[in-house]
Amino acid sequence: MERKTWLSDVIGTEKAAIGVVHFKAFPSDPLYDAEGGLEAIVDAARKDLLALQNGGIDAVLFSNEFSFPYEPEPALEVVAGMAYVIGELKKDITVPFGCNVISNTHDSIALNAAVGGCLMRGTFAGAWSGDMGLINARPGEFLRHRHNLGLDKKLKMVHYISPESSSEIGGRDKHVIADSALFGNLPDALGICGASAGKSIDLPFMKELRKARADVVLFATTGVKYETIEEIYSVADAAFIATTFKVDGIFENPVDEERVKRFMDKLKAWRS
Repeated sequence: MERKTWLSDVIGTEKAAIGVVHFKAFPSDPLYDAEGGLEAIVDAARKDLLALQNGGIDAVLFSNEFSFPYEPEPALEVVAGMAYVIGELKKDITVPFGCNVISNTHDSIALNAAVGGCLMRGTFAGAWSGDMGLINARPGEFLRHRHNLGLDKKLKMVHYISPESSSEIGGRDKHVIADSALFGNLPDALGICGASAGKSIDLPFMKELRKARADVVLFATTGVKYETIEEIYSVADAAFIATTFKVDGIFENPVDEERVKRFMDKLKAWRS
């Protein structure tokens, strides 16, 4: 019998698919559409949200994906803009949802608290080097932030083992990082990332982790495709999916409802 995890209670199913709504750039972001304003962001996000829901997605995650180049301390207008957009979309949301402020875990916790999100992902521990410079993730602060907001049970946190496009300064390998996170950082789940958005995860590593720790909830956070549903979900408990749902599978494009439906029909048939 398939084991039951918190996914059944929070999302409504095991082997869940979480579709990611990529928000367009916000005020102060270089790619911001000043002429279209926030309403253009709302309109694009609503179309993607409805395409995901109509296609049968299990849950959604809102992310400021087009806030290029990313910052470890996003401008206040970016986080405020995300709250505004999600507020405008609340009447359209029919599935469990969460949100993610890229590269800032404190902001993600705060935003989920403000809008009622139940799921987030991010870098919770370690010192990392990447395009944004140095990131020093402090799990004690993050877990206490959630606890002090009274969200220990409601807001589930997916801890990246190794964030996209980054290297751990201390040189620890992924097995050591995973063991350390599971020992002391109280993760609700561990997330396995590819090198960047849309890139395949290290599936052999995920299999090793699953074999060693059958009790841990594992997420594939990038690179899941229609063709790899069985391969990924035979190991992973859930996945965040974005690029493969886009028109022609291209990151910059809007969500294609038919691609979502095709994926979800196959996943649901496999789950049954």
